[in-house]
Amino acid sequence: MQTPSIFIVDRNPIHNSLIKYHLNINKLSQVQNFPNGQECLFRLQRGTVPDIIITDYDIGNYTGFDFLRKVSDSFPEVRVIYFSSIADPVLAMKLLESGAADFIVKTSKLENGISELLKNLKYLLKKANQY
Repeated sequence: MQTPSIFIVDRNPIHNSLIKYHLNINKLSQVQNFPNGQECLFRLQRGTVPDIIITDYDIGNYTGFDFLRKVSDSFPEVRVIYFSSIADPVLAMKLLESGAADFIVKTSKLENGISELLKNLKYLLKKANQY
């Protein structure tokens, strides 16, 4: 079984590093971080395509919908998981209806949100026989 590759897109460098750290200690080692959507999309266009992108909703030049559309149009096999501090169920539902694989809210205690993210990520990977 191949180790899944994961991109993390988050403007907050602390969140970006913490998510990567927790993925690494859970044996998910093919992880790359990006500070904004533009750099992530540039890497995708250059041929590095991950299995999963974990992204915040607000990632600089793109809204969550714009980013999801750009990824889905060119790379429909990539699953996009939103990990955002925006606790809006309507926004979450619209993103899921638009093709997002999941929407997880960052809680005030970030470790709790990361724990939920890992649980849901492992479920998605097991479902795809990648973990």
